[in-house]
Amino acid sequence: MINFNWPVIGQEKIIKFLQKGMANNKLAHAYLFTGSQHLGKKLLADNFIASILCYDYHQQNKLKIKELPCGECAFCQQLKKKIHPDVYFLNKEQDKKNITVEQVREMQKLLYMASFLNSYKIALIAQAEDLSESAQNALLKILEEPKSKTVLLILAKDINYLLPTIISRCQQIKFNPVAQDQIFKHLISLGASREQARLYAALANGKIGLAIDFFHNPVLFKEYLTKTEQMLKIFKINIAERFILLETTLAGFTNNNAKIDYWQQELESWQLILRDILIIQNSLEYLVTNLHFKDELADLAKQLPVDKLITLIKQIKEIKKYLAYNINPSLAMENLILNF
Repeated sequence: MINFNWPVIGQEKIIKFLQKGMANNKLAHAYLFTGSQHLGKKLLADNFIASILCYDYHQQNKLKIKELPCGECAFCQQLKKKIHPDVYFLNKEQDKKNITVEQVREMQKLLYMASFLNSYKIALIAQAEDLSESAQNALLKILEEPKSKTVLLILAKDINYLLPTIISRCQQIKFNPVAQDQIFKHLISLGASREQARLYAALANGKIGLAIDFFHNPVLFKEYLTKTEQMLKIFKINIAERFILLETTLAGFTNNNAKIDYWQQELESWQLILRDILIIQNSLEYLVTNLHFKDELADLAKQLPVDKLITLIKQIKEIKKYLAYNINPSLAMENLILNF
């Protein structure tokens, strides 16, 4: 019986499925991890990769192993230092709009080469949304012609950005939000006070990684509070002041890609705030995520019509989709704040 040491909280079914595949020596050629940010996709992928290589190392050398990954063998140490010659990390290059077809072809060459360490050849694409259309077509060739002892891990927030043919050729694994009580208990185990754990667990809305980030980085939490205060202010100021606020917010960004990344994240927070207002209107206060602003949200719940809130939520969803296709972020946000 193999013992695993994967410090991942709240994805028990997925963990059991992957570990069973390893124990039975039945690994898929390609896995597609899908779900929002901060659910543990990258952490689980890292532990899965480390366990595959660690297990292979111990089998090759006919050594016993207490748990996977051991963290001590040569393969584990190389992976930790990101120098394992049989593992390839595919990421968007700095200042580039997408992962290019040339990058995917380079990855293909490395995957098709013989293993340097007589091990598995593994590639990780941590943000599949960054793949250009031509890069996705090149990736499809790899999926259509798999080599033995190769594993491709693809991580995506939204599969709608991927070609259906890519999705169909992968073992798709959907990550779900983590239960609030699990996040609360984990934060307590990390040393958080009960009040901190209550606030962060609610605000994370199932994203355990975000809750942990808030706990370990108080500055990040303060930044979130500041941005939330700005968003709530939009409801209280006139149109001219809204445009000034928007212009000030965007002034620090040098290019559209940076603006798009910023607003993709911010709009998720805006959706949560509008959702909280709707929740309060329906007397479901126990479901509110932004506990720090409960009084302000309650005041807005008395003022804003339900149909307006629903329209704004739908519009934000559409704008997030447009931003994914590199629509001008300034124009998109100007259209949105006109409706507040």
